Amino acid sequence: MTEWLTVEQGLAAPGLRIAPVRAGVPSPWSELCRACFHVKRVPFALINARDPKLGLGAIKALTAQEALPVVFWNGERPRSNWLEQILLAERIAPEPSLLPIGPRERALAVGLTSELCSERGFGWHRRVLMIEILLTHPRYGDRERSIGKYLAAKYRHDDDTVEASRRRCEEIVATFVELRNSSGEFLLGSTLSVLDLAWAAFAALIRPLSEELCPMAAPWRDLYTWMPAESEPEGIEALLGHRDRIYRDWLRLPVVLD
Repeated sequence: MTEWLTVEQGLAAPGLRIAPVRAGVPSPWSELCRACFHVKRVPFALINARDPKLGLGAIKALTAQEALPVVFWNGERPRSNWLEQILLAERIAPEPSLLPIGPRERALAVGLTSELCSERGFGWHRRVLMIEILLTHPRYGDRERSIGKYLAAKYRHDDDTVEASRRRCEEIVATFVELRNSSGEFLLGSTLSVLDLAWAAFAALIRPLSEELCPMAAPWRDLYTWMPAESEPEGIEALLGHRDRIYRDWLRLPVVLD
């Protein structure tokens, strides 16, 4: 069983500490963060950021925001942004490098990863679609609706419509289908990159790993599952197969959510 530090314990500890989402579901941003340090074999402790009484108040006081994951490295400032977390991993453990050395290739890797991770990226818009389901679908009760309202207040912008979010998700997935069709063993170049890890993490928002590899309550598994309609099924399956291989060959299985 994973041992979790309190925020107070985590702040006092040395080395690398990660405060991921701890909700019984695979948060893509948390999965990507942990994957980067796991591949580089940097040991880390886990922090339970949500205090029973204060909620995420301690994290907000430290970072001026409440989004997770947050990464702490020795006494340095906390990192709450996905790109800063990747760059920190590259600095702590340069090998194996997850970002190309050349500026053009590096910009491509960061840019495509941003399409998954950033505000208004794939993860953002899939969350808009999931919020809508939580708020409107009859299978979800008061508890799930309250979660949907919390997420909507925290993340959803007034101009985030369901149709626009669905369209952006389709466009981004189609880009990755095209990339996978034209790539070899990895999505960029001949070696593992952050883009492979990012896709592996965010593919859960199309179809989570199997129950054996990623245990989830059935309602949440259904909520995460979404099949793009504008890409060929074969292309989607190839992308999901790529995710499966990255997890099998490079990451920890089964996925630890608690």
